[in-house]
Amino acid sequence: MTAPAQAGIEIVRATSAHVPMIFALAQSRNLDGIDPVEASRDGFLVSEYTDEMYQRRLVSAEHFYVAVKGTDVLGFLLAYSDAQIEPDEWLNHRIKTTLGSFLVIKQVCVARDASRQGVASRLYHHVLERWTANPVIAAVVNEPLNEASSQFHRKLGFEELTRLRPPDGRLRVVWVSRKPRESMLQTQYEIAVDLYKHEDLLNWNKLNNFLYITAGLAATLAFTLGKEGAQSREVARGVGAVITVIGFVSGLAFAVMLRYGRRYLQTRKSTVVELEEHMAWHGGQRIVGRRLTEPGSGWLQASPTGLVMVLLPVFVSLGWLAMLVVVLTN
Repeated sequence: MTAPAQAGIEIVRATSAHVPMIFALAQSRNLDGIDPVEASRDGFLVSEYTDEMYQRRLVSAEHFYVAVKGTDVLGFLLAYSDAQIEPDEWLNHRIKTTLGSFLVIKQVCVARDASRQGVASRLYHHVLERWTANPVIAAVVNEPLNEASSQFHRKLGFEELTRLRPPDGRLRVVWVSRKPRESMLQTQYEIAVDLYKHEDLLNWNKLNNFLYITAGLAATLAFTLGKEGAQSREVARGVGAVITVIGFVSGLAFAVMLRYGRRYLQTRKSTVVELEEHMAWHGGQRIVGRRLTEPGSGWLQASPTGLVMVLLPVFVSLGWLAMLVVVLTN
């Protein structure tokens, strides 16, 4: 995207005079019969609309803009709220029923000779700057694969919301852009921190329970193999073997639980750090994520304590395995 390429381009509201050029542009980017390689490279493919449909949308759509350079239409964007969706728009009705109100970017199209000049970005920003009420969604046809459009939406800060397959059979990737609300971010941050602390406490409780169980099994084994234990050597060996097997299995089980518990903890931490980034933009401070990306701070992202916590039950399991060998050979 370069400044010279954008010189002279204006974003204006579409009028009846633009409709023939909009229709011709849409026809050149029609989904039907498009080459899959070309679709993946260029993106911005549109479903077939008649010129009458574009004429109707001039009145009903809250946002219908064209990018013009002189008298030439280089691109257009059609967007409207959920109050303006047609009865046959299966995907939009599905999203409205599930998630609530939104603005849908129904079509965006750029002329081939104006590709990669920032036309689509200017059209998108023109809408995003003017619409602040609800989330903005864009359902991108992904059959044939439309990687160019996916990269474009990610670059503009859109996130993949879901993937749906409407009755027409073509897979859609639904992208969403949502402006953060400070009060909501603060509430979510508190919840995220509580979940992070809960997960950390849960892992330590697991480790404590493991140590209690290990100590209990060890005491039982010592009693069984001692003089006050079983009445015969054979019974003592059998009971001892059972105890060591239980200790071995419990050690492995707790190792697995602690391993995935640490993963959950890291996920919670990532969520807190992500929320802190949003809040820092609005004047807040990074606490959990402070100095997280500095050189030599890898231990902040994955604490060695977590590794010790997971390896301890593994080593204890190996100790129980060695004890099993001793019990069976003596």
